[in-house]
Amino acid sequence: MVSFLGLLPRTLTTFLFALTALLRFYGNSESVPIPRFPLTYLQWSFWAFIAATTALVVNLGLEWHAGHQRRYREAEAREIAIETRKTAIETREVAVETREITNRTRDVAVETREIAARERDRAAYRTRLQTKCLAAIMGCQLAPNPRSKQRLRDLLTLLEEYSDLL
Repeated sequence: MVSFLGLLPRTLTTFLFALTALLRFYGNSESVPIPRFPLTYLQWSFWAFIAATTALVVNLGLEWHAGHQRRYREAEAREIAIETRKTAIETREVAVETREITNRTRDVAVETREIAARERDRAAYRTRLQTKCLAAIMGCQLAPNPRSKQRLRDLLTLLEEYSDLL
């Protein structure tokens, strides 16, 4: 929408330059067009030209100011867009880091569970071996026959072989 104030400086400038040209056209006569003001057509033309030039300078100043405001708004919009993009990138990076930390925490928890399961299995195996050893020792003490002695030797060999795993 074109506002009246936006058109006024251009229209006023055009009107005043047209008035200057018209007064120049009648400038050959020495008559005074308005009796209360003792100015000739040529003097009125001069003052109309001064007013038109002033209006033109004001119009140029307004256009220059509007152009700078527009450029400033565009630059500000670009800066806001850049800041928005930076914020979005930082948010994504934080989300990725959070996911990585969560994944690492989950991996550590899984590894801890696996280590605990291996320790439980090792403890159960140790308990079974101890039970077998006790049973073999008791069997050898209660009935000292070659079969129970052989079983005790086999268990001792097994203990010597796998002692570093227990």
